[in-house]
Amino acid sequence: MSEPTAPERNAAEDSAQHHDPANSETTDIVQGLASTAQTMSSSLQNMQQALLANMQQAAQMTMSMNMMMEELVKRAVQVGVHTERLRLSSNLSMPSDTSTSSRPWHRCTLRVAINNRSPIPLLKVTTKLWFSKRALSQSPTTIVSNGSGTQDRADESQIEISPQSRSSDDKPTTLVDREAHLLAFSSAQGVLPEAVDTRVEPLVQGSLEPSSYLPSGATASATLVLSVGKLEQLNGTISVEFVSPGTGETLSIVHRFGIRLLHLVDCSYVAAAEAGPALSAQQLDGLPGIPTVSVGLGRIREVFAVSPAAGIAPGALLLFTPPHAGYMIGLRIGSISHYSQSAVCKWISSISDNQVMLSLVPRLAEELTA
Repeated sequence: MSEPTAPERNAAEDSAQHHDPANSETTDIVQGLASTAQTMSSSLQNMQQALLANMQQAAQMTMSMNMMMEELVKRAVQVGVHTERLRLSSNLSMPSDTSTSSRPWHRCTLRVAINNRSPIPLLKVTTKLWFSKRALSQSPTTIVSNGSGTQDRADESQIEISPQSRSSDDKPTTLVDREAHLLAFSSAQGVLPEAVDTRVEPLVQGSLEPSSYLPSGATASATLVLSVGKLEQLNGTISVEFVSPGTGETLSIVHRFGIRLLHLVDCSYVAAAEAGPALSAQQLDGLPGIPTVSVGLGRIREVFAVSPAAGIAPGALLLFTPPHAGYMIGLRIGSISHYSQSAVCKWISSISDNQVMLSLVPRLAEELTA
């Protein structure tokens, strides 16, 4: 028998494959599984992308809500500092430190109030207070009213406060000289959260009763007696820190205020009828070369506590007495404006060649006319 030719063998193989039902079914199953796997992979990939997008959106929404809540809480927490002058007759206890007991102190009171107007209680609250010398180019702080009393607030020049600077070895260095500008305070009444910042010792000495919790709607307040070792204008900063209710991170609220010379010296008014004996007793005389200053009558009544019923006439004296300075400086009213709005005053002093005293004149004039 002769062997089949090539065309015959190919035809036989095609016929065998065509008539093999098992092979055809396997091919269909494999193709179906491959298509299903591809579809499932695509679906899972789409689900992962959608889940990731939803998680990112949820995280961004949570972050935005936390930031919004933190901002609302910070805006709802009000910090105020009201500065008042102390009279010379005030009986105040000074620091017991022997190195500072002989220092001539200039004193004023700081009434500090922290009001939590937010619906969320503040936890782990700390209060820090520090001071720095006001630069000559800075404007003094102005006294304004915010509806709940008079508060010290930085003016539109926005005084920048830097409580610490960094030295070459990255150790904190205070801006105020410790010897020349020693500060001390004592708590007269009230409670503030935590203690005053101890990093600035001995610039600030003493402590307050700790209270690290401030409920919603509550106000923490205290009256501090601030004693300054050198008569000059100061910038003050109070910082209130607490834990964020959402993220647990520390939030901070900073309030800036100013200490004026008028807060540190005793101011007294002598009526024109009594000015003669006062001039003789204190040996007050005019300061040559010092320009006159125009002061509003309302400002005179405010600073020197002149009764509205008392008249302000030419010849009256506006006296400043720095504690322990050994001299007196002041103004003598020369004339009153036609509409009784202001008074033109001349500078007088018990001494005329004291450079420290002369350096106070432009500052006092600036504060009286602010």
